[in-house]
Amino acid sequence: MKWNVFIGFIVAGSIAYGQGVLSLQSCLDKVEENSLQTLTEVNLVSSAKVTLQFHWWTLLPMLNATSGVNTSFGRRLDPFTNTFATSSVNSQSFGLNSSVPIVNGFSYFHKRNFLKASIERDETGLKRKLNELKIRAVETYLTLCDLSVRTELAELRIEKYKQIQDIQKLLINEGRINAIDTLKSHYSLLNEQDVLVNLLHEAKLMEIDLNFQMGLPLNTEHTVDISSLFVSEEKVQFEEVYLAELVEAELELTENQWKIERSKLFPVISLNGLVGTGFSTNNKNYLLDGTPTKPYLGQIRENLYEGIGFYLNIPLFNRGEWLKTRQLSRIKQTELTGKVELTNQLLEKRQLEHRQARLNLKAKLEQNKQQINNLEMIYTKSILLYREGRLTYPELEAALMEWQVKLAECERLKLDNQLLEHYEY
Repeated sequence: MKWNVFIGFIVAGSIAYGQGVLSLQSCLDKVEENSLQTLTEVNLVSSAKVTLQFHWWTLLPMLNATSGVNTSFGRRLDPFTNTFATSSVNSQSFGLNSSVPIVNGFSYFHKRNFLKASIERDETGLKRKLNELKIRAVETYLTLCDLSVRTELAELRIEKYKQIQDIQKLLINEGRINAIDTLKSHYSLLNEQDVLVNLLHEAKLMEIDLNFQMGLPLNTEHTVDISSLFVSEEKVQFEEVYLAELVEAELELTENQWKIERSKLFPVISLNGLVGTGFSTNNKNYLLDGTPTKPYLGQIRENLYEGIGFYLNIPLFNRGEWLKTRQLSRIKQTELTGKVELTNQLLEKRQLEHRQARLNLKAKLEQNKQQINNLEMIYTKSILLYREGRLTYPELEAALMEWQVKLAECERLKLDNQLLEHYEY
């Protein structure tokens, strides 16, 4: 039986052949290159990296500018002249202020560790998504291979029925059988042709699905190569592998978040600096007649002030928020620790079940090979007996179908075994 089968549309009873051979490894490479399938996960990783990249900027001082325009009426204290004004006063103020934390309980480092853990979690999520896509692609590829084999078997049965019809023509001429057998064989032939049409239709649908997974034009046609299943080096992981990594990453995030909250208990020392100036219409020059308002630029120079200082902020009471956070964090850590252990147990269980399935398949394959050889011999001898008139047509057809069903089952077991082989322990 040849292993390469062209999959395509049926047009006027013929097959539109594909444009090239597609190996399993090439299929997996195209799935990984299809960025549309992993757009969300890639963006999460990129966003987390940008956040970490700009985190060191939090060490730089904050710089703010202030500006104000004020008009007051009635008796008030003018801040620029420190005198009471009884008429309307217009004033302007300008300033710059800056602050930078000197000591903050190491929250910077805890936050940075939190961001690194976030990147690891998102990267694991991306790997998990790629693994899911590759598992789906492998299953789709194997389904196409299975349809290819079933198509070949359907073509083989059609050929066998045609051979049986040739034998029946000879037997009818010799008067050894009646025409009812030819009608039955022709009906079986039509059924097999119908099966072939359905198989090709199903294969085309699976090919469209595979093209979608690879990000190729949906009408692209391929030739699947079953032999590539045995040479593909890339393996897929069990889902539980990434689930365990995600839970461990979540546990690390919880621990870092708790450290960030704990750092809020420590005193914070910050360095603040400011510079400013202003103008007021109440700032008069009493040395001149009429006491005019001092010039604008002169006031800006005279009213210039600077300041620098250290500030200490000591948290004393926050209404039990820290105690609540600590207890909630412990509950979360206990839960995640249990999930890690449970996920590891599930992974071990899955691996043991996988090994057992492989052993079972190997035993079935060995048994099926012997059964197939036996059934093929039975069919070959049944043909001879039918020629001699010692076997009825229903008995001959039963021998053919029993052999073909077992042959299809064996080929399906081979593909199932290859699917199991593509998992990495």
